[in-house]
Amino acid sequence: MTTKEIKISKTLENGARFSCKLCGRCCRGFNEGEVYLYLEDIERLANILNLKGNAGLRKFAKEHLKIVNDSFYWKEPGASRGKTYRYKSLGFKFIGDDEHCEFLAEDNSCSIHDASPFQCRCFPFWQMTVSNPKTLAEYSKKCPGLQDKDCKDAKFYSKEEIFNWAKNEQELEKHYFLKMRENKFDIFKVYPFLPRDLLTENEQR
Repeated sequence: MTTKEIKISKTLENGARFSCKLCGRCCRGFNEGEVYLYLEDIERLANILNLKGNAGLRKFAKEHLKIVNDSFYWKEPGASRGKTYRYKSLGFKFIGDDEHCEFLAEDNSCSIHDASPFQCRCFPFWQMTVSNPKTLAEYSKKCPGLQDKDCKDAKFYSKEEIFNWAKNEQELEKHYFLKMRENKFDIFKVYPFLPRDLLTENEQR
């Protein structure tokens, strides 16, 4: 394996039910982590906001994105050991005292739901929650949708569907890592539309 193997925890062996309760907690920053975006996410969001071409992507990046720290574990084919690489990725800017996503509506719905980033769409079936029952339990303490797992009206996800969400997330990260490595981990070569001052602003925080 060139990446860490995804193993479904026993908690999810028989699938799981989940439906968003619109609490809005996962759409707010603070210590909840970043919302990472990849090229497909950015192009889809720019398009729904009617921002066209490289100029549109640049405008979207300047207004809505920030450069954040990221990492990826990689094991070369045939190698006995792998390595964790650290580099830069793109994430959503948060706004307000509660550090909320600026696309979060007053009723806690998502105003760009049809074009939302993959990370948002695959929640709660991220690699770290799917493989680690303790991580899933921690998120369950804060997420009403996970707390109400026995609700018959909640959507049922099979073990295979859950695995596919986590696997697709891993593939997105892997593709980005390989692209970054190919470009000597220079994010401005991978995303030539990025304003240079994004990195400066981030480092000054």
